[in-house]
Amino acid sequence: MTPHPTPFDPAPDPDAHTTHLILENPHGHLSLWPSWRETPAGWTISFGPASHDACMRRVEAVGD
Repeated sequence: MTPHPTPFDPAPDPDAHTTHLILENPHGHLSLWPSWRETPAGWTISFGPASHDACMRRVEAVGD
């Protein structure tokens, strides 16, 4: 069985440059978030909108 894609997966279109955000909560936790979804209460946008890959690179850089 093939898993269904989720909003948190990379966009199927490699030219999709603004598909995701990086959100941050008051505790400093980061979350990858689809740019088309409303930002949840208590979270702020810390990066993006950008591609899935750019957002993942940003999260990895923050973790270093």
